[in-house]
Amino acid sequence: MKTFFLSVLTITLSFCPSLMAGDNTVFQFPVKHDHFWGAGLGDLTIDQEGIAYNSEKDDDHFRRWSYADIQEVKIESPQRIYIRTYEDVWWKLNRERVYKFQLIDGEISADVVHVLRERLPTALVSAVFTGPDDAFYMVPVKHGHTLGTGCEGQLLFSRKGVYYASSNSEHGRFWPIEDIESLGRMSSSHFRITVREHSHSGSIRNFQFQLKRPMDEVAYELFWRKIYEPESWLNRLKTETFASSANPFAEQKK
Repeated sequence: MKTFFLSVLTITLSFCPSLMAGDNTVFQFPVKHDHFWGAGLGDLTIDQEGIAYNSEKDDDHFRRWSYADIQEVKIESPQRIYIRTYEDVWWKLNRERVYKFQLIDGEISADVVHVLRERLPTALVSAVFTGPDDAFYMVPVKHGHTLGTGCEGQLLFSRKGVYYASSNSEHGRFWPIEDIESLGRMSSSHFRITVREHSHSGSIRNFQFQLKRPMDEVAYELFWRKIYEPESWLNRLKTETFASSANPFAEQKK
């Protein structure tokens, strides 16, 4: 199985007496934290209870968030992680506070993402993910960016959700079924997916894709029904076959 943009940095630091055996892994990364003026250095720790930041020099910048206090975690790349809280920032017209961290050493791995997704199932956005081994359809695409540029990759559809796999580490995504608000084809060569992800315009974000070839009609209808008519989806998946449905990730496991 292929894992995107990963090199494992799993550091078991200590045992937490309140956790069962096997649930005591702690991940710690040296990071740079952006301040209003300048930046600071410290350690970012992710464990079973929440996320903490310890500053090297200034105890006033210590933070500890339980998972209930986190509105969204965005892993924008293997080296960048953003934490959106419920704190209001008055000088930003009461927009929520976002803490931005840049890893100085190491990378955020699929193991870290797994821990976060278990505890933030609908509040995690990640460009780091493990490719699916159950994808039933794949189509090559170009993802349009806000400023008119773009990156190329593949859209993969599976029972768990939609994956956008790209060599651009900031734009890859995995969207679980429960995070997908809507999807649709704007034309035979354009596909849109609307998901829960914070951006400058709010908590919902549209992703636009230019299809390099038309989507298979049966595959598109099947996944459309998965979103809008979930009860009928599984029975159809058992009987239908699709054009261009090879799963490159399953092939890589052989």
